[in-house]
Amino acid sequence: MRTTPGGSRFRGDVEGLRAIAVLLVLVYHAGVVSVSGGFVGVDVFFVVSGFVITNQLLREVESTGRLSLMGFYGRRAKRLLPAAGLVLVVTTIGSWLLTSRVQWQQIGGDIVGAAVYVVNWVFAARSVDYLAEDVEPSPVLHYWSLAVEEQFYLIWPVIILVLLAVLRRRAHRAAGRQGLPAGQIVVPQRRQLAIGLLAMIVLPSLVFSVVYTALRPSEAFFITPTRLWELGTGALVALGAGAWTRWSPGWGAALAWTGVVAVVASGFLVDTSTPWPGYAALLPVLGTAAVIVGGFTHTRWSPSVLLGTAPMVWIGGLSYSLYLWHWPLLRFWEWQFGAPSVPIGLLVVAASVVPSWLSYRWVESPIRHARALNVKPRYALSVGFNFTLVSLVAGLLLTGAATAQNAGTGRATGAGWTTDRSASTDNSAATGVPDDSAASTQGPGGQAVGLPLPEAEQAGDEPFFDTLTPDPLDAVRDVPSIYDAGCQLDAEDTTSSPCESGDPDGSVVVAVVGDSKVAQWLPAIDAIAEENGWLVRSYTKSGCPFADSMQITAEGAEYTTCRDWGRDVLERLTGPERPAAIITSSVMSRGLPGDAADPDDASREGLTDGYVRYWSALEDAGVQVIALSDTPQPGDVAPVYACVDDHRDDPSVCSWDLATSAGSTVLQAAVDEVDGAQFVDMDPWVCPGGRCVGVYRNVLTYRQGSHITGTFAQVLTEPLAAYLVPLVEHAGD
Repeated sequence: MRTTPGGSRFRGDVEGLRAIAVLLVLVYHAGVVSVSGGFVGVDVFFVVSGFVITNQLLREVESTGRLSLMGFYGRRAKRLLPAAGLVLVVTTIGSWLLTSRVQWQQIGGDIVGAAVYVVNWVFAARSVDYLAEDVEPSPVLHYWSLAVEEQFYLIWPVIILVLLAVLRRRAHRAAGRQGLPAGQIVVPQRRQLAIGLLAMIVLPSLVFSVVYTALRPSEAFFITPTRLWELGTGALVALGAGAWTRWSPGWGAALAWTGVVAVVASGFLVDTSTPWPGYAALLPVLGTAAVIVGGFTHTRWSPSVLLGTAPMVWIGGLSYSLYLWHWPLLRFWEWQFGAPSVPIGLLVVAASVVPSWLSYRWVESPIRHARALNVKPRYALSVGFNFTLVSLVAGLLLTGAATAQNAGTGRATGAGWTTDRSASTDNSAATGVPDDSAASTQGPGGQAVGLPLPEAEQAGDEPFFDTLTPDPLDAVRDVPSIYDAGCQLDAEDTTSSPCESGDPDGSVVVAVVGDSKVAQWLPAIDAIAEENGWLVRSYTKSGCPFADSMQITAEGAEYTTCRDWGRDVLERLTGPERPAAIITSSVMSRGLPGDAADPDDASREGLTDGYVRYWSALEDAGVQVIALSDTPQPGDVAPVYACVDDHRDDPSVCSWDLATSAGSTVLQAAVDEVDGAQFVDMDPWVCPGGRCVGVYRNVLTYRQGSHITGTFAQVLTEPLAAYLVPLVEHAGD
């Protein structure tokens, strides 16, 4: 194998590394459970890219004494943008043919973000967006890593130029002091460039990655600052090429094999519960660097013998195309036939070789090796820009196709619950249960309160709006105002200061406490508060029930910020911010009892006990506790708004039988153990007549998951007031 201080122009072992990286990603995306950390293949790509790109820059600087930004960007544009643009266009067409209108807008926006290489920031924002619950994996999700690389490519040659300028100036001054001709100083030493890179990029990015991954792991996975150190590590390897070539072949081979084991082991040892990248990413990153460093020397025992074989080199050469094509094809299959099994997933990723080779053969290679584009960098930039422009327009057209049919918001008809024909019917007939067990809660004196329970919608019932409201396309934005105000805290935030609404001059303070399932009722609660002179203070946090029991996140970690937040809120509510009553609810149904740390110990009893401890403290402080039922889960109908949009002519398809949610069961159990606490069951109003529907009297009922729309919450103001007003007015009696 040919080696030079700058590294050979072709490294078979590097191509083999690319093959390992893409195979890890493909097998992981195919659903092979044992390869739980296949996403580390992206980290391998980052190190390899940093190495290869820096080698190219160094060769130019050391051979010409300068660095052409136009030439560099032209090479990157013709190498990456045509294939990426082609896949984005195909993805747009597939999305238009296979998905619903409500998905077009989100997917179109993602395609636009991917086309301009900022989609990693889009996904980072979505990862902590409580309003993105129903958003399925994007068909361009994998473009986040390409965006990181492109952003690196934008800044890295500029940093090289800045370092060169600074170091050259120092060299010229030194030459002048020694009486040497300044013109003889052409290029600073690589060691100086490496120190500058280490100080400016690698160390700051690594420290930030470790800290930010611990604080906000969902965002940290996607954003550029947490990943720059990985590309910078590859760059450092390139800068140290002269030193690596002096290693003994035996030590080089040992190091390289250690690196191969580290990379492959990463694919099996880590999983989605591992905060990433952070310090955990050091294993595949340093492993990749070790393989490249060890490959500067060569023996017959080196892994380069295996990595440089024809099949590995072929896969490595095709890795970019394979990476681009496999994920959209998996999404196409799922949209058409449902989630693929592992064998089907493997077949799909294997089939992606066909479009990958075709695009490589007829798009990538001809453009990459076109003589005119090599001679004129601006032509290469133009070609890349045109492919990007076409994909950008495709994404915009898909978004436009969705919004073109948006009916907007309807006009309120003035209809109310008191005009519902069920007011003159027997409740037991309407609900299928006797009146004494119907969902009208009991007031402090044991009196029944509430309106007659509604029936399922029947022909002739007056609609609440003259057209379907909100339009399904707007469902995810039909939320309480606290989201725009930043009052709904994300998972990492522990701030407990409340947001105020209702009557600002109200003499009665009501606290709304819990997760998004109580926050969904704020449009109705605020209307009730304004009518009755209540000041509402909301304390809400994503996925966090107001209970003294540890929650476990979807990734299997302890939700410590939830418990910290809850304890601080309890201190406020039993102290200086003591309200007359609190209204709470939650979707959660399990919690860890006591100080148990094993996620498998989470149980309904654990969460129930946590509610009881908090609520008992509130009752002892004279605060009325009111627990609202959790809204029923839609099951197979979810997302409801997408189903309604697909069946506008017959939205009754989007309906399901009422079943008490697990969250409500735990809330009711806790109420039964706390004297004075009250449970308000809104299920018969959310699902009139025992049947949950996607559209009730021209109101779209559900948005994300099992959350009701803000419009539906407003429609339910009158029945909710019938329950809440007596309870709040008699608080403390």
